[in-house]
Amino acid sequence: MQKGFSLFLLISFVILSCTTDDTGNNDNNDNDNLPSTVNFFNESSFKVDIYKNLNPDYFDPTTLVCTVDPGNTYKATIYASSDQKIGDTFYPRYKVLLADSLETGTSNIYVDAQRNLSNISFVVESGKTYTKTIPQPLTGDLKFINGYIAVQNMGAAQVQILRADTMLYKLDDQGAYLNQGSNKGYYEITISSFENTLNINQLKAFSSSYVDFPSFDMERGKLYSFTVNNTTVTGPTVTNLNPMR
Repeated sequence: MQKGFSLFLLISFVILSCTTDDTGNNDNNDNDNLPSTVNFFNESSFKVDIYKNLNPDYFDPTTLVCTVDPGNTYKATIYASSDQKIGDTFYPRYKVLLADSLETGTSNIYVDAQRNLSNISFVVESGKTYTKTIPQPLTGDLKFINGYIAVQNMGAAQVQILRADTMLYKLDDQGAYLNQGSNKGYYEITISSFENTLNINQLKAFSSSYVDFPSFDMERGKLYSFTVNNTTVTGPTVTNLNPMR
């Protein structure tokens, strides 16, 4: 009888010990995986996109964390940094007016610009709350990220704009065709973050045949405008863009 009671106590102790260990492991895992909160306060007069761990030369739209309207705060849920020594980097991109609806004939066009040294890097620790402010840029502080061309079609038919064998799409409606008339089509060309200029030498318009654009060196912060008229292309005229307009 005494032996049976002792065996019962031993089995009960083993069961209780196993249950306690399992519960402790689950609690630790839950604490390690708690999300953090990052409050992005946009004190600027621009709408701002915020990307996480973005490689500017291999743009991945899935890195978009949030879009914050002027004067607003966005409460983003972020998990702990995968590398607790280096942390994460957040990239604010200010949405700047490139052309309004009177110029495009459809809608306003907003493109990306950035402030120098404006990236936000820090270690996101599990379960913590942070507040990060996106400041109002000063005059001359904003820089366009890519290059832009404007094309006015004064010919008798719709045209398509190509760079080598790649079709360019209008920024206002993502259309491939540029209609005739006074409104311009605006197009974006990616410039590597490692380069200050980009030579453009394979630009052409197509309707019933191909018409070559003159080659030129594109710089950030400038708009290159052309006119297409059936079999001829004139331009470019160059305009210094003002991101603060």
